Amino acid sequence: MIKPKGFTLIELMMIIAIIGILISLALPAYNNHFKRAKFTEVVLASNALQRAIEVCFYTKETLDNCDSFTKVGIKKSDYTTPNFIANIEISNSSGTFTLTSTASSEASKSNSGDTYIMLANVNSNQLLWELSSASTCISEGTC
Repeated sequence: MIKPKGFTLIELMMIIAIIGILISLALPAYNNHFKRAKFTEVVLASNALQRAIEVCFYTKETLDNCDSFTKVGIKKSDYTTPNFIANIEISNSSGTFTLTSTASSEASKSNSGDTYIMLANVNSNQLLWELSSASTCISEGTC
């Protein structure tokens, strides 16, 4: 008598169930990684703007002369053109110089868009940047 070759229906169903469980575990991690990769575009645009502000600061010797896109000598549209950047702002209020970048909903976990806020400090005629704790990308895990 010839022994049948192949898998039984129960064995195939078990394999499909195991694959389904593995996919359900891997998909959220993949989506998180995908959002973080898109948010990198926001960070890179902010870094480019920081370098432009630094050049302005070192040539004009004060941050008050570099607190808008026109004073820096660049266009805002150059930094908001990428797909995953909703808005980017320069502000200088009450002695605090901030650069705020907002991600689009595609690049953030929240629908309102994660923010990436950099603070500028002048120390011994050097411009130093630090990530603000008010950045929502920290709590969302995208930056």
